[in-house]
Amino acid sequence: MKYNSNMELDFYSYFDELNDYELIYKHLIEKTFKYLKLKAMPIISVTFVDNEFIHKINREYRKIDRPTDVISFAFLDGIANRDELLHSKEVVDLGEIYISIDKAKEQAQDYGHSLKRELCFLFVHGLLHLLGYDHMTKEEEKEMFELQNIILKKLEGEIMTKEELVAKAIDARKLAYVPYSHFAVGAAVVMNDGKVFLGANIENSSYPLCMCGERNAIYNAYLHGYKKEEFVALAVVADTDDPCSPCGACRQVISELLPSNTPIYMANLKGTIKETNPVELLPFAFSEKDLKK
Repeated sequence: MKYNSNMELDFYSYFDELNDYELIYKHLIEKTFKYLKLKAMPIISVTFVDNEFIHKINREYRKIDRPTDVISFAFLDGIANRDELLHSKEVVDLGEIYISIDKAKEQAQDYGHSLKRELCFLFVHGLLHLLGYDHMTKEEEKEMFELQNIILKKLEGEIMTKEELVAKAIDARKLAYVPYSHFAVGAAVVMNDGKVFLGANIENSSYPLCMCGERNAIYNAYLHGYKKEEFVALAVVADTDDPCSPCGACRQVISELLPSNTPIYMANLKGTIKETNPVELLPFAFSEKDLKK
């Protein structure tokens, strides 16, 4: 994941497992500025806190005696030349964003999507407040929420780089059960909300009952309610000289259950990655059309 270096994000978290959001948020800042055609070099502070911490901020600064999901302190509020500053090439300190991880987890469960999707939504919401957007009226709310959706939509599929997805597949490979072939394969699929599903090959003494890692990952996603159009990319990796390629059975499954333009990253443990797609893997796939009389 690449981002513009002409920015400064001061990222703080009380949750070590969420430290990778610094890179994701930098990417979101870049997407937002590019879409809004802003040229300023922003300085932004974002802090992950718990409900108790954000409750205290709410009580002290907003006179609201309860925790909320996100709070923004916009340093440009009330500055007459805000738009001019944002469209200049100057360094601009935009302000601070506080996000409650407790509330984010609660809302992600309530809305039925991933924690990553919720944390990205809350950050974009806070960022737009720093840029002067609000939702005090119905018109303002409509503009702000439409803009949030556009920015998050642009991020779909970019939440994870191919190298990051291959790394997930390498982790999945450690779970393989291969007492007969000793050929461990790992796979990972990423969905359009950032959720990742893993798969590894599982063998059986009755060989036809074996299952490949790619199919395990894909079926895992389907069993969690995801649909064909929600797949973003698939990675498969093994300890091979050349990038690991899916077998014929997996190619058939991929051709039917993934969109035809889905990036497929074939990789090995040496760091070599080759990109292809379902059509290139199986150009003359058997499909539902062949079942019609």
